[in-house]
Amino acid sequence: MADRINSSYIRQVFSLPDTPEGNAELAEIESRLEKIAFENGADICKFGAESDGMYFIESGTAVVLNERGDQVNLLHKGSYFGEYAALTGEKRLSTVRSLGRSIVYRLSNEDAVYFISKHPDIYGILMKRVYSQVSGKHSQLVALSGMRRGVLRHPANASILSGKQVIIHYGILVALFIAALIFIPSNTTGPVFLVPLLFMPVYAIFTRRTIESLIVSTALAAMLAYRNGVFTGFTDAIEGAMGSHGNIFTVLVMALIGAMVNLITVSGGVTAFEKTALKIEKSPKSIYFTSMGIMAATSIDDGLNMLAASYASYLPAKQHGIVREKLALFYSMLPTVLSSFLPISLWGIYVIGTLNSVSDDGALLFCKSIPFNLFSIITLISMILFSFGKLPLSGRIRKAEKRYREGGALWPDGSEKYLSVHETEVWGRKSNVMFPILVMVISSVAFRSFVSKTFVLDSAVGLVAALTFMFFLYTFRGVMPPEQFVENMIDGIAGTVPAIIMYIITMCFSSLLNKLNLVEYFEDMIDVFGGYLFLLPAGVFICSLLLTMVLGSSWAMYAIAFPVVLSLIRSLGLSPVIFVGAIAGAGIAGEKLSMFTAESINIGVAVGINPRDAFRVRLAYSIVFSVIATGGYVLLGLFM
Repeated sequence: MADRINSSYIRQVFSLPDTPEGNAELAEIESRLEKIAFENGADICKFGAESDGMYFIESGTAVVLNERGDQVNLLHKGSYFGEYAALTGEKRLSTVRSLGRSIVYRLSNEDAVYFISKHPDIYGILMKRVYSQVSGKHSQLVALSGMRRGVLRHPANASILSGKQVIIHYGILVALFIAALIFIPSNTTGPVFLVPLLFMPVYAIFTRRTIESLIVSTALAAMLAYRNGVFTGFTDAIEGAMGSHGNIFTVLVMALIGAMVNLITVSGGVTAFEKTALKIEKSPKSIYFTSMGIMAATSIDDGLNMLAASYASYLPAKQHGIVREKLALFYSMLPTVLSSFLPISLWGIYVIGTLNSVSDDGALLFCKSIPFNLFSIITLISMILFSFGKLPLSGRIRKAEKRYREGGALWPDGSEKYLSVHETEVWGRKSNVMFPILVMVISSVAFRSFVSKTFVLDSAVGLVAALTFMFFLYTFRGVMPPEQFVENMIDGIAGTVPAIIMYIITMCFSSLLNKLNLVEYFEDMIDVFGGYLFLLPAGVFICSLLLTMVLGSSWAMYAIAFPVVLSLIRSLGLSPVIFVGAIAGAGIAGEKLSMFTAESINIGVAVGINPRDAFRVRLAYSIVFSVIATGGYVLLGLFM
């Protein structure tokens, strides 16, 4: 066989065991491969043409063009393509053109289907890879980021409701609204805010539709607060929320950072660190610490840093026999934790935005609260110990290592459809990732601070400067033409829409709860507890954690908890930094303890593991870390 498409390569692609049967099948596949040479500019396959087989590149480079003739990918030696049309019988979805002279091997449609169908595992891998390509995985990262904030739909909502179910479901909802309006008079002195506040988690539990539960609960709160009807009250509440300068600023910054993250991703940001990782990751410990460094460097978005680090370490982790349960723990616990220490991350910007609704300087309050984000600190320390092999392993991880030692797979059963073929589609450059991030960080501090002669953190200015820099950098280097730059920037902004909608609605909901005298009621409740006030930080942490688990979204919880709790704390004359840290950590902990978040799906794809198993692995550690954090807040409460 050839140098690249050799027996070892074919054995790996088709998952052939080193047995007499596997060796016989290997020989048969090799005999069916047809060697073909293509000169510079020749089309290996054309868009819309009938499939003639699956291709493997022995030498040379090929460019992938879409229907319009735009370059969307580069394929190098060792890459394969054409499996989608070969497996489905559909026409070609792109044109693959040789750059220079290329040597390829072709496996006919019939042979590809025959051999692949004999191995269900590899069939699942190929179809997952096909799905990723067809759906445009790189351009969807920011959309997934929005999903992580609670827009992810529960699997139970995949089926469409029948007309009868719609009438029953929403008929009951309308009846409840009418009952609330009739039986709760406008002049009541009772805790009216409890009606929408309790209705929201109950509705979310039964429907698993977070956004819908927020919208319905906000409409109910608006009706009770304004008493001028659902529609007018809801509209007035939205106008009030959007009239806030802090909310407008937060929406602007979220949109801009969405654009920046998408541009980095499309430029190959996910693969930018792979070559460096392959050179220095020579042991499990070096794999973990290199991944930690990559995640820290790309922490402006916890989806970007998860994928960049996990992708770079995929091959070294496989070579060193690191079971996927270990990778799932590491890559699901750290990304958001690292982003929670960075005020200019998408996570940090959202938190600062909610803080600005009740504080004159949310950024300063955020930074002061970092030492009190105990869950994140405990998790970071624990993952460092884990990297050194000093953290006690759970029974599930020990069982996984035993499975692999006894000849089993690196991944648990049921992970096949989440396994991805490690094939670099767009080679990224580290400078295309790090230079824009550095420009953003420096500009966020420098410009406003220089003008005002005092320290000012303005992430909007930093993002505008970074996007301008990226335009010249990417177009000068030929990463993308100006037209594609603008398109990708707009796609990134569009991807943040779900998160922005959630932010606006939850800010409305929070302001309406205050209008229904929530803060005043809790002030009276706190007076009853008197000498037990030291338990308040721990109580806030636990309640915020539980609310996150119910909603399946830390972002939804933040927009509710921060305004309510900080208004209460201010009335008690207590320092808010402990409580900001407690709520921030509780949101992260709650998502780790909830299976129905997009993060569970993301880690499954990033690592190649069944999301259920990923959740089970981190569950034990998340519980322990949460208990330790709760104890820490009890101690902090004694010195409050």
